[in-house]
Parts: sequence; structure tokens; C-alpha cells
Amino acid sequence: MEKCGQVQKSENSKMNNFENHKLISDFNIKINRDTVMHIMDCRKDSPVYEEVLQEYEELEKEISALIEPAAIIKFGRLEAEVKLEGLENGAPVVYVLATAGLDISELSSRYFAEGDYLRGMLADAMADDYLFQTDSEVQKIIREECRLRRLGIRQRFEAPGTMPMEMQKAILDETEAYERLKIDITTGYMFTAVKTTGYLLEVTEDENDFHADQNCEACEAVGCKRRKVAETGVKVTSGDSVYEIGCKEKESLLEAMVRNGIFVSAVCGGNGKCGKCSIQVIEGELEITAADREVFGQEELAAGFRLSCRAYPKAGCSIKLAAGNESDFEILSDYRNEDDEKSKAGEDSYLIGIDIGTTTIAITLVGAESKRTVKTFTIVNKQRAYGADVISRIQSSNEGKMEELRDSVRESLNLGIREIVESTRIAKSSIKKIAVSGNTTMQHLLLGYSCETLGVFPFTPVDVGLTEKPFLEIMGNDYLQSPVVLLPGISTFVGSDIVSGLLLCDFDRKKEISMLIDLGTNCEMAIGNSERILVCSTAAGPAFEGGNIQNGTGSIPGAISSVSIEDGKAIYETIAGKQPVGICGTGAIETVAELLRADLIDETGRLDEAYFEEGYELARNPEGRSIVFTQKDIREIQLAKSAVRAGIETLAERYGTELDAIASVYIAGGFGFKVDISKAVYIGLLPEEFSGKIETVGNSSLGGAVRYLTEDGADKRVEKIVEASEEINLSGDKFFNERYMEYMYFE
Repeated sequence: MEKCGQVQKSENSKMNNFENHKLISDFNIKINRDTVMHIMDCRKDSPVYEEVLQEYEELEKEISALIEPAAIIKFGRLEAEVKLEGLENGAPVVYVLATAGLDISELSSRYFAEGDYLRGMLADAMADDYLFQTDSEVQKIIREECRLRRLGIRQRFEAPGTMPMEMQKAILDETEAYERLKIDITTGYMFTAVKTTGYLLEVTEDENDFHADQNCEACEAVGCKRRKVAETGVKVTSGDSVYEIGCKEKESLLEAMVRNGIFVSAVCGGNGKCGKCSIQVIEGELEITAADREVFGQEELAAGFRLSCRAYPKAGCSIKLAAGNESDFEILSDYRNEDDEKSKAGEDSYLIGIDIGTTTIAITLVGAESKRTVKTFTIVNKQRAYGADVISRIQSSNEGKMEELRDSVRESLNLGIREIVESTRIAKSSIKKIAVSGNTTMQHLLLGYSCETLGVFPFTPVDVGLTEKPFLEIMGNDYLQSPVVLLPGISTFVGSDIVSGLLLCDFDRKKEISMLIDLGTNCEMAIGNSERILVCSTAAGPAFEGGNIQNGTGSIPGAISSVSIEDGKAIYETIAGKQPVGICGTGAIETVAELLRADLIDETGRLDEAYFEEGYELARNPEGRSIVFTQKDIREIQLAKSAVRAGIETLAERYGTELDAIASVYIAGGFGFKVDISKAVYIGLLPEEFSGKIETVGNSSLGGAVRYLTEDGADKRVEKIVEASEEINLSGDKFFNERYMEYMYFE
């Protein structure tokens, strides 16, 4: 039997003297609209589908006229300096080069250079589709050539997966593509006509063997839009909605659901740690993994509970998302000094303010003249499927998911903007400006900036300055013609959301010392007045938003939000009065306070012996699973509260003031808006000196964005705030570390 890559020595071999060239340029191919839209990841239910489709129809003739498809195939023998694993020099091969031509590559590049990103992406996708179809036609020709020679094709080698990039130079030389088609190669071994593919086919004497197509199953590009592998059918039930999706090989159930637009929270970024992506198998089987055993008890495993991030279906199955779908998040859009009286659509000009939070997104339409809110749209930030905190998002971006993260936030923003415009029936041309506020990581992902330097010392951002760009460049489509302004931040860890909060709370106009605390996953805070502002951030973690809590959840209907303990029994309230599904951040704080008050936690945070192993039961969810608060959950709250408290005291100490000298304390964010301040003080999250001085300001990031749009001179005020602000780094700060250890305890 002939071995892979071995050259036949027989005098009668069919492979002797079979070398020849063939140039093909007569292709009868038509661009496939559905394939192009699939490559663009633009589904019919997308808010921008109609706009993209219109652009497609306008471009189709121009693109078709520019494409000059050609292919060269050469039956020959492998002669290359670069070693190709599994194939020896002298082995019979087919060299293949196929291209859509030079002109189409230049056109898409020109569109991008001119800032016409939608047309650039469409031109790219249309050329890709044409090239893929060309390759399919070339394979038919090769099959016929092999039939005439009574030969077969054992396998395909293609860069970078199964062939070194350097081999593309050999393909260029052997096919004489430069002489024939004026296609050259760069020093990085990329073809100068971008829409060009080159590969090698190993020839075999087995004429029944023909494997000239890409081996998608061996390819690691799981997210490739052209991936051709069998998908396992999965039926997903989420609340009242039922979805039929396909799960690809090497793709987790979590990844498949996210790819198909089903939002699933994954606080740990899909690493099998948090348990938030839980599903229950209704029909079929999913293998029990070690991660499943860490999260679920034997009864739950027997009932079919699994982690979707660790589930890889091998056969069709039916599953449902565990109770507590976070797509129903209760999202805060109110902010300080917002006019309670809403305006009705009817003005000539409008403005849109946007807050992109790590967990949620809020968009508000404001009348330019009345300065009143007309309409607000809120949605969970679907990037939460890639992790609850900015560190998880940075890691996901650096692991090759930057485009997915950018597409995710763009989709939410476009959906919200379109909903606001259509529901109010205002003219798109009446929207004059959009202002976006958010932390530095969220803005980097929206702009498509690399996050590589955000997560490593010295934590340098690409740019935190004020950025103004056309709507198309930011949102990826031209639904609006309004300019989009991204407000400036201060550093990697103190973004424009804090600058917006400082603007809203008038720090640049104050004589007395005030403090702003944004209680969230990455807790940012500021202290100062019009002359000097100090800012810092401290990693509180996601506990305040239900993350890293065993039965934690976001602020959704059914989340336990208020707790009291009477006679050893928990009495609770849930959001919207629904059946309990988990514990949100405010519920976690109140649970700790009540356990402490009932002497079920000692000063070190140790839970009473009776509950140490299994946790203290608060309720049972609709499936009958016990919702408990565990020793680990208490530790998570201790870590979060000590980080915040130590940050507050360090900031005051560095500013040179005592806590009781701070005149006003502004608490921002959804958690801060809802938390019982007295219980936050009781567990030591906030100092007693702040009692009576605290004002909750709601979504100060959104409020600041609106203030920037509606107040004359706000741009100068923002500049002044940024100039007056100085960041202090808590990492390695001796004072901070001492206070951090001190406030791990309960007083």
C-alpha cells in the first residue's frame, strides 16, 4: 500500500510524466446574497439588515464588473526548501492558485481608506463569496483532470493551518502567477491580490480518493463563517421562547447559543467556574464533566443540570436555560437632577446619550431645546457572555474574540437607537449628536482598539482622549448621519464614566470636598473639588452584581433583593415579586448584614457551624433547588467590601483630609441606587462618617453624557475635570494594603 507522501518508483506509475499547467479564467459565477449576509453576520432580524441589503444591491453590479476570477493549476512534484510535514520533496502534487483579481482588492481597501466601512466590509464579503465559489469550480476541474489520469487526491495543505506560510512562495513560483496574473507575494508571504488563495493537493494513485476541499474538522477556526462540519441539533428553551440551533464540533453549547443570538451570562468568561451558564437537559444526554461536579450536587446532576460552557453535544438534545435569564435585567437609567417630566416627540432637534456599562447599556433620547428625556432604551450588555468584569473581556479580546465583542456591543447599540427612533417616529436627520460614556475597556472594544496593553503592566490604553467620529465608523452602518462623541477618560482603570459622573455632580464648581463612588465590578472613586481631584479604582469584583456568588444573579425578576432574619428564618423580597431564582447584589449585602446581626457570622466572617458546610438557605427556586448563601459567598462580600472601604480611606488620606471633613458623598451605579445604605454601613462597606451625607445619583455616566450634550460650555468643563484629575495607583500601596486586611473583618 502506498504511504502518505511517498514517491512511487514504479516504471509503470500513472504519475510519471504527468506535469502540466492549466490557466482557467472562464467562470460562470454569480455572487450569492444570502452567503454574503451570512459572512457579514447580518441576520434578517438584525436592526440594520435593510440598510445593509440596500447597500448590497447598490454595490452588486460594480463588484461583479471588477472581479476578474482566474485560477492556475499545475500537476507537478513537490520541490521546496520549506519542510512540509507528511509530504516529502519529489512527491506528486497539484499546485493551485485561485484569485478574484487585483481590482477588487484595491476597491475594498479604498472604501476603508475613505471611511466607508460598510461598503468596504460588503466588498470584502462579496469577493470572499466569489473566491470560495471559484475554488469550488477549480476543484471540479481538478477532479476531471484526475479522472482522465486515473488519479486521486489524498489531502489538501493550506496555510497557516496545515502548511507553513513560506510555502505560498513556492506555489506562486510553480504556478508562474506573477508572469501570468501579475500577482506577487509580500515579505510576510501574503499574496498582493488579497482575495487570493493558494494550496497544495497530494496526489494518490487511488482514483476513488478525492479530498480537495478544506478539512474544516481539522481547522481550529471554529468561528469561520465558511466552516463545513456537521452540526448537532439542539433545542433551547429560554422562558417562553424556543430556539432550534446547531452546535458545531469543538464548539461548546455556550458558544453555540451566543453565536445564535441567545444571551447567556458567563461571569467567569466560560471557564467553568461561576455556574451562571447552567442549563438543564430535558431530552438526550450531555456528559457530566469535572466542572459540573464542582458546581452541582448529585441530585442536580441526576436531574440533568450542566454547565453550558463545558457541554459539547455529541447527539441531538433538548435543553432549557436554568431559572433566572439575565436578559430581563432591571437596568438603571435614572440620574441626578433628571427632569421628572418627560418630553413628547415634536421638537426639531434631538440628542442621544449613551452609557456602556460592563453589565448594562442605557440609551436616552433628549430634546435639544427642552433638554428633557423623550425615550429611554436599556439592555444587558451581551458581552457578559464573555465574562462579568473588564479583565475577562480584555482576556477574551486578546484571545482572538475582539471582533465578536465589538459586534456584540454594536448590535445592542444599533438595536436601541433604531427602537428609539422608530417608536418616537422622529426623523433620523433630526438627531444632531450622540455622546457615549463608559469605562476605558468598553470604549476600546467599541472602537476596535487592541486591548493587549490594558491588562499588562504598565496598563497603557491606546487612547483615552475625547474622540469624535462619523456614526458609520463607530456603529458599523449609516443608519444615522450624526457625529458620535466618545467622552474622554483619565486612565485605563478610570474611564469616561467617572468623568461624566464628576461633571454631573459639579465637582469642577465645588469649593467643599466631595467624594464620588461608583459601586460596581471595577469600583472607581474620586475625591476633590474645583481645584484638585484624585481618582482611583479598586477591584471589588462582580459580587455587587451577583457574580461569584453561588446562587447569585443579576437584578432580574425573581432575584432576592431584600433579606431579614427573624427567629432564625429568612424573610425575603424579590424583584417584581416573582418566585425566587437567585440572589442579586443588594440581596447579598443584606444577607451578610442579617447573618451578622443574628450572630450567625463572627467577626472573621466565619459562618455558624450549623450552616458552614451546606450554607444558609434563603429560599427554593421554581425547580425546587435550594438557594443558599455559603461560606464562600461571605468571603466574596468580605473581599469586595474591604477593597471599597480601603480605597475610600486611602483616597481621603492621599488627599490630606479626614472622612468627617468630606461634605458630600455621591453613590453612583445601579447597585448603589438600590442598596440599603444603613446595612452597607453596618457591614463596613461604607464608613459611619458618611451617614447623613450620602446622595444616590443613579446612572451618573448616562447623566453626564446628557449634560455634555445639553449644557453650553460642558465641553470646556470636561476638559477642566480631566486636567484637574490625578490618578493614584492602589497596587502596592502600603496604606491601602493595611486597610484592606483590616476591613476584611466585621467590626
